[in-house]
Amino acid sequence: MSLNVTRFQSAEGGATSCYKFQVGDDPNTYVWFEFGDDSGSLHVTPRIGPFDPADPLADAEFSTLDDLLDASETTKLQWVRDLMAQFGERLEWTYAGQNLRKSGV
Repeated sequence: MSLNVTRFQSAEGGATSCYKFQVGDDPNTYVWFEFGDDSGSLHVTPRIGPFDPADPLADAEFSTLDDLLDASETTKLQWVRDLMAQFGERLEWTYAGQNLRKSGV
């Protein structure tokens, strides 16, 4: 069930997925790049709104998304539930479009 512990500003699925969000009461805006091998990189940005490649990024205090979520007393499962509640249809279209292009449709 979505609890909106994480409030997403943007979410783009793909070979390198990008999520921009705030979690819990933390005032930081985080950007999580998730790579195809399940690794990723976590950053902070002062810019609010959908991710833009021009967003200034700095390393986050936490080295991984899991470390951030643990410190925020939430879980990856809850993060995913909030993500799907807020961006599920858009992500589904992104993934479907990629799969259709790969199959030549």
